Amino acid sequence: MGLVLTNEEVEAITQRTEGWLVGLQLIALSLQGQARLSDVLTRASGNQRYILDYLTEEVLRQQPERLQTFLLISSLLDQFCVPLCDALWEESQSQQMLEHLQRLHLFVVALDAEGTWYRYHHLFAEALRRRLHQSTSQEQIKALYGKASAWYAEQGLPHEAMHYAVRSRDWHHVIALLGRFIRDLQGRPGEIHMMEQWIEQLPADLFSQDPRLGLFAAWLWYSWGDFRAAEEWLDRTESALAQMPEGNTRGQLFAETLAFRAAIKGAYGNVQEIIALSEQAKQVLDDDNSYVRALLHDAQALAFLARGEVSAAWQALQEAIAAYKQSGVMVVASCLSCIASSYLLMLGQLKQAEQALALLALEHWELPLARGVLAASQAALLYEQNQLEQAFDQAQQAVHLLEQAGSMLLVDRAYVVLMQIFLARQQFDEASETLQRLLTLPAYRDNRYAQTWRLAGLQVRLWLSTGKQDIAVQWRMRAQQQVPLQSVFAQEREAVAGARVLLAERRSEEAHQLLAPWLPWARVAERRVQVLEMCLLEALAYQQMQQEQQALQALEEALLIGEPEGYLRHFLDEGPQLVPLLKRSLEQQRRPYVDRLLEAFLHEEKSMHEKSGSPSAAHHQALIDPLTPREQEVLEWLSQGASNQEISQALVIAPNTVKRHVQAILAKLGVRNRTQALARAQQLDLLPHKAD
Repeated sequence: MGLVLTNEEVEAITQRTEGWLVGLQLIALSLQGQARLSDVLTRASGNQRYILDYLTEEVLRQQPERLQTFLLISSLLDQFCVPLCDALWEESQSQQMLEHLQRLHLFVVALDAEGTWYRYHHLFAEALRRRLHQSTSQEQIKALYGKASAWYAEQGLPHEAMHYAVRSRDWHHVIALLGRFIRDLQGRPGEIHMMEQWIEQLPADLFSQDPRLGLFAAWLWYSWGDFRAAEEWLDRTESALAQMPEGNTRGQLFAETLAFRAAIKGAYGNVQEIIALSEQAKQVLDDDNSYVRALLHDAQALAFLARGEVSAAWQALQEAIAAYKQSGVMVVASCLSCIASSYLLMLGQLKQAEQALALLALEHWELPLARGVLAASQAALLYEQNQLEQAFDQAQQAVHLLEQAGSMLLVDRAYVVLMQIFLARQQFDEASETLQRLLTLPAYRDNRYAQTWRLAGLQVRLWLSTGKQDIAVQWRMRAQQQVPLQSVFAQEREAVAGARVLLAERRSEEAHQLLAPWLPWARVAERRVQVLEMCLLEALAYQQMQQEQQALQALEEALLIGEPEGYLRHFLDEGPQLVPLLKRSLEQQRRPYVDRLLEAFLHEEKSMHEKSGSPSAAHHQALIDPLTPREQEVLEWLSQGASNQEISQALVIAPNTVKRHVQAILAKLGVRNRTQALARAQQLDLLPHKAD
């Protein structure tokens, strides 16, 4: 810094500052102004803050007045650039000032290699701000914060704009910014949490003065997936609206509140409430209010889904997407465009879903929230195509993006695919952990509708795959005793999960009767994937009842749905007990699709074998419904050529009991007679090895 100091002077400065770097630099700057060292050291006593304030004052007094003004004004900014400083200072000499400060070593730190953004040392900035507050009125300081907020808003930087808007305490400006940014969340890390903090900083009486604030807060909690908290904010909004004078503004805010409530009811499958709230909203809604119309179309889509009318739900979703785009809420429009692919999958239109996602992937996805939903949708498609590795990568990416964005409302889509993958890989601990994560999401807590239609089938499959049949049975019995869900679609999903439990119990006739009313309804609604699933369960039920012709007819309907679109996992997820039926179908009619399914089953069995390192362990895992110890005993007697009567005498059980055990063994092995059963048992290494 061009100072000439003796060793004694250096020692005196070091003792006074105790080596404090900022203090050393400020003393040196004071000495550059020809101040006497003894005077500086005498005055620079006390704690660090006192020393800093004194030395900052000493340094400021030595600078030209214009430079002092620039230092004080720019100290309000956490970081700054030339255009931002010009906006606050309303002069165009910020560039020269910054260059001069750098030459003076006045605590200016460059934040990028290009020298565009800077900041002050935080202690120096604090001292400057204290000086500014001493010499400038609060109104002038608020005005400076307001200018900073306006500049950031023009640059499209919501976080920074809101940060300075709140400091300016210009609440009208704050509310305007919230309305601009909060409905179009970008999904950047910490965004939702930061917006919650902004709202918490607002004066409590402001919420009663401006009902829009309650709607903004409700939207935030809805994005988080906490519908109960969102409804509480809507209650506060309605209370504030009651104090407003009659008029169009009040009517439009009331319509938005009703539409929002309808969308939340959609998350619980409450169809009648969705319809009633939507009708109320439409009575006061202006034709040009595209945002509220988007909310209503969104709620309508959820109502159609709860009724199982997926085609109508998809159409309503398209109308919601168009309305969100018209209102400028692009991120929601992008997310819904991805979610629409899940409706296509339910309609059995896998190829159309693939094309739609491929087109969406070509767009320039800058928004992390939308990228996360796209990745989750791609993962679901890849899973159905049995591309498990790629599906796993996409699902993990989706979880990372959506959790980082704080959108617990949408992350469940990625978790569901992860659980499916873990079940397919027989990674049951991971599947169980993923299920627990799903059940603790805000949107699933105390929400029987979401838990049933999204998770019941997966939950039952996990229990049955891990030998917890008793828990699955208890779940089915509890479901029977509960009040039926309002959503007929959820009722169907509960029935299908219950049928799986009955099949595991060998109660195939009851399983068939349980599915009987739902299958025709799914056909009428053209929900081909649900038809496919129920047909496969029907085929397995008929197989258990040894009614091969009916089993093959049910399988044929599933094949006719799956073949044109290339569905794979819906077949593979039913396990190897489907293989004998597929082979019988192939005997009747040669078709490449069935060959492909059988090849996929074989590949999956080999993979399990390689992972386990033990043929026996792999084959036992391959049986979704393993043999009981008694059935294993009966099988061993069968391998010795014993008759039912001989087995009855040997095991001291009734002949009819032996017959039931034999029937169960045939069904579990997927065969029709004893000869086939022994061949299959040998293939699966279920029989004890003979001594040499």
